[in-house]
This record gives sequence, structure tokens and C-alpha cells, in this order.
Amino acid sequence: MILFSQRHKEAIEDKRLPISISKRIRQKIIYCMQRYNRWYGGNQESSIFYDDLKQNLLESYGDTSLKAYVDDIFRETDNVEQFILGTKPEYVLDAIEVYSGLIDKPSQRVNFHKECNLIFKTENSSFRILDGLIIKLDSAFLESEILSKAYELLKDNHFEKACRDFLNARNNLTAEDYSGTIIEANNAIESTLKSVLNKEKGEQGNLKKWLMKSGIIPDYFQGFCEHFEGLLQSAFTIANESSRHGKRDMPDKRNEVNYSVASFFLHLTGALIVFIMERYQESLPEDEVPF
Repeated sequence: MILFSQRHKEAIEDKRLPISISKRIRQKIIYCMQRYNRWYGGNQESSIFYDDLKQNLLESYGDTSLKAYVDDIFRETDNVEQFILGTKPEYVLDAIEVYSGLIDKPSQRVNFHKECNLIFKTENSSFRILDGLIIKLDSAFLESEILSKAYELLKDNHFEKACRDFLNARNNLTAEDYSGTIIEANNAIESTLKSVLNKEKGEQGNLKKWLMKSGIIPDYFQGFCEHFEGLLQSAFTIANESSRHGKRDMPDKRNEVNYSVASFFLHLTGALIVFIMERYQESLPEDEVPF
């Protein structure tokens, strides 16, 4: 598992992704983790909070000890509570992701996510955990009506993979990873279609055909879907090559993957998701609408 601090390493180091986790949030997270702690072993001597969380973090970091500020001194610590209270904020988010994966029962894991999100929301933090991964909601995202509405529709319908992909696209835009924005926007469309069509696999071309046959959207949208797919695919190809090989040397500056291109595709993706999700909700029997 690639943890939050590892996924956003460059943006954090370049200070393009500012992170702050208050002492109160840290302590609340500790209490929350303790509620979902599970002891095991012959004499119940080990636990997922006090033992497994620490070991998994060490393995993820490739380190032999955890480090944090304890009594204003940055030092090694064997105490996972001290680590969460005194480490860098991105490592606190790592701990939440790791701990989520240690909770065996799906129902308890979902409840753990809900409690963490309630903590973040109550403390006016922009972080949320979706499908086991931490994402950040920034003010620009919330101020954009189409992006916010797409997010809310995905969240309310429990399309967590699509929701996470879409928010990752927005976070990439904030972090100036424009190629990553387009790639994640593409992933968000695919995840949305898979959830709406109840398909585990499928390329975007096939998903589009199944969407047309499903009756969720009007027949006269056939042409639009084809043009949108071509538009998205062309940008995705450039973005994918850019992310794999570094910034491409474009003979024409107009073809660079920059902010305006990435923002356009993110908002276009958001508008399409809103349309698909609203049509999907309209197709459901009243007793199946998830809210």
C-alpha cells in the first residue's frame, strides 16, 4: 500500500500541499483507534493498535524506529500514541490509512471511516478518508458548484472508488500535477460507469456502449459520448506519456498539459458525472434511492 505521505511526497516537500493536524484531532484519532482495537494471541498480549500499527508503519517506511516530538524533543519512540501526537501531520494520515487496513470486519472499518470523517468535519479539517485512503477537500473545490455537486452525488451513492478518483484529480490540480489530474479524471469516469452499470471490469469504450444500452441516458447522446470519449482519450494519452516520461518537449506550446487544459477536463468530467449520476438516481425505484 502506498501511503498518503508517499503518494504526495513531492507536493508536500515543495509545500504545494500544506498539511496541518491539530493536537485535538490527533488525540481524538487515538481515542477512535482505541475503540476499534483488537487484542489477539494466546494470552491476548498483542493488539492491532499497539503492535501491528507500529510494525506496519515501520515496514512501509523501511525504518527501524518511529520518530516524533516528545516533550519538545524529536526522538525515537516505541509508543504509537506518542508517535501520533508528535509526528509530522502527513504521518498521522499514514497511520489512519494503515489502521483502516488492520480492521478485519468490513462493517467496523466503515464505522471507523465515519468516525474519523466526523472528527475531521467537527474540527473544520479538510481531510476525509474514503475507501481506506485519505483525501483533501480544498476551499476552491468546495466553491466550484459542479465539482462539489459531482463529489456529493458520488459520496451519497456510496461510489467510494469513483469519489476517491475524482478527489485525487482535484488534489492533483491543486498540487500542479496537471497530467495526474487528467489521468485521475479518466479513472473517475471509468469508476463511475462501472458502479452505475454494476460492472467490475471493462474498458471505457465498452462501458460507454453498455451505458447507452442501459437506458440510463437518452439515445440521442450517442454522438456526444463518442466525441467526449475521443476528447478525453487524446488528453489522457498526452498526460499519461507526460507522467511516465517527464515533461514532454512540445513543438507547440498550445499542446502542453497545463493548468487550463487540466482544469477544463476536470470540470468537463465533473459535469458528465453529475449528469450520469442524476440520470442513475432517476432510474432507481424510490425505495432504492440511497438517501
